[in-house]
Amino acid sequence: MSAHDKTPLRAERSQTTRPARELTRTIATGAAICSLLAAGNSLAAESALSRVVVVTNAEPRVRIEDFVGADACARCHRKEYALWQNSTHGQAGGEPGEVKLVARFDGKPLQFKDGQVTPMLNAQGKPVFRLEQQGLPPVDIEVYAVVGGGHMFGGGTQSFFLQFPDGTVRFLPFDFSRTDDRWFVQLRRDLTWAPVSREISLATDLANWPPHRVLGTLTELSNCQNCHGSQIATRYDDTLRRYETHYQTLRINCESCHGPGRRHLDLVSQPGFEKQPDLGMKPLALLNKDDSLKVCFQCHAKKDAIREEPYLPGEDLESYFSLKLALLGNSPFLVDGRVRSFDYQSNHQFSDCYLNGSMTCVDCHEPHSLAYRDVFGRPLTGRFDNGQCTSCHASKAIQPESHTHHQPGSPGSLCTSCHMPYLQHPGVGTRITYARSDHTIPIPRPAFDHQLGIENACHKCHRDKDLAWEETKTKEWYGEIKPHGKIIANLIQAPVVADPRSAARLLLDPTAKHSMAQMAGLAAFIQRFVGPDSAPADLEALARLKAFAASDDPDLKALALAALKFGYQDRTGVRPLLSAQLEAKGEMAEAVRRRWAIALDTIGNSFAEKGDLPGATVCFQKALEVQPDNIVILSHLSQAFLRAGRAADAVALLKKAVQLRPSKAVLYFQLAKAYVGLEQLPQARQALEEGLKYSPDDPLANRMLQQLRER
Repeated sequence: MSAHDKTPLRAERSQTTRPARELTRTIATGAAICSLLAAGNSLAAESALSRVVVVTNAEPRVRIEDFVGADACARCHRKEYALWQNSTHGQAGGEPGEVKLVARFDGKPLQFKDGQVTPMLNAQGKPVFRLEQQGLPPVDIEVYAVVGGGHMFGGGTQSFFLQFPDGTVRFLPFDFSRTDDRWFVQLRRDLTWAPVSREISLATDLANWPPHRVLGTLTELSNCQNCHGSQIATRYDDTLRRYETHYQTLRINCESCHGPGRRHLDLVSQPGFEKQPDLGMKPLALLNKDDSLKVCFQCHAKKDAIREEPYLPGEDLESYFSLKLALLGNSPFLVDGRVRSFDYQSNHQFSDCYLNGSMTCVDCHEPHSLAYRDVFGRPLTGRFDNGQCTSCHASKAIQPESHTHHQPGSPGSLCTSCHMPYLQHPGVGTRITYARSDHTIPIPRPAFDHQLGIENACHKCHRDKDLAWEETKTKEWYGEIKPHGKIIANLIQAPVVADPRSAARLLLDPTAKHSMAQMAGLAAFIQRFVGPDSAPADLEALARLKAFAASDDPDLKALALAALKFGYQDRTGVRPLLSAQLEAKGEMAEAVRRRWAIALDTIGNSFAEKGDLPGATVCFQKALEVQPDNIVILSHLSQAFLRAGRAADAVALLKKAVQLRPSKAVLYFQLAKAYVGLEQLPQARQALEEGLKYSPDDPLANRMLQQLRER
């Protein structure tokens, strides 16, 4: 399939203004409805669903001009600034000369099957990659930006970017592992990482060659979102017909966490500011646990973009990104939250310390230095200091060997060895070291972990022992292992349950206090049992979905609405509920609709991948009923039409998409392909020529245009 057959929807699965943020109040909350359902009073729950009211309160907009940079903070906050400067955030990246190169730009060629790449310093002392491919003249690619310093324990890397002629800053596919002291690349076929070798083709095997992954969140290009730098805002300028890429720095600066500082500076510059209740910046220490996590989840979570405008710190994160939609489709998580492929630290939300406690990131990580501390803020000796855990679990510190069954000072006596082991991320393969501490904070379950394909904590040290020994020893020391929480136990059981009604009771639990597991259950139920206008005739399942549709969580709400629209639209009471949600006003309602449409689009893509074009078509059409001007869904439906031999219908949809977003080059390229299907070659050439005005370097479009001119 051509790269132009599908418009990217979300990065890896924008500067200046923002719509007013709204606060939501419900007369009938999802929790209240769940309580009615739990009491068996479905009629009262149904009645409560009709009484949802949204109240809006506008807040000031965040603009790029509102950010002042870290140096402005240093004038008053010298201690915090000094700690930050020496932290991994303070050294996270920069232009050459601003950040230490740990990669070896030593002039030694990296040999590929069809050429070589030589990391070297040019005559001006700047790092370049000299590219020499068979049949092509040598070219020097100058490094424009450096991200990472190889700092991360368990596998530190450094990456490099070039400035592209179209105004984007693009990732170069040659990475360096400080841990393994070698250059590596990501492979196209399975996205795993591999050391550079003569077995790898530059032209065909690299996932990111030619360079196409950009800094900034762009729906039309694979991207690094807003994480690897501060206040990154990339957008297309329709007048100049090029992208504008803005960022304060490629370090992670103060305002990345605290939000824009200009108003704060203005207020504290006034006499008597100490007596004022408003200092223009929210104290992060006063945030509740979920809002505290969101500060870190700006970068340390898998996020799906739900709008095209650039996100800036200080905005409502969930108005721009979904933090749970990734669980629909190829979820990054295993059933208990451990990493299935590749993810960050948002699986913290599966941990008991979060679910049944108040643990946030800054309970263990000092936010300025990124050193380690206990829950009382006392400094610790390092990442393996037991004080991280015993400051809450104090009884375990009295006689630690009675709990650990290991000698004090040994690796087995460390809390992190058993409860936060470093696990290699499966998505990157095994050839380059990339292990990350397990933030689900599980207890060792050797047999269960083996079933999931996880190297259990015991085996990290006891490699000479087999699974039976590990399981026996665990039971000998601790007796019967603590059972999983109810909703996780249900998710574990559900795959072997074939009856839709029984599966619904396991997978759909609107009363659980575990939003990530609820999302996983919703996704699994939809993927297994819900088809186009066909779903299990089960009133209880329908009632549970309606309860989710009343949730205050925008992701749970949107996914439930997607299930109802896709499979239950003609059931009693569903159409009025859907209509009310489509007509709801305010920023929260709009954020839900965006997620709702994306969820339906994702389900449609899963049908398309299985070859079920009728199912995919129905789903894409329903998604457009939710968000008619979504050009990505228009594109996906057009591709389904094209594959089904309905080229004329594909042309009509793509023309509409082009009218909505005239600067999206990929739409013209898809339109050209549809015209070719109708044997309308002049129109195909015209569409390609128009698209190339916006993306003149696109290799596939240029090749296709050349072929059409030769016909």
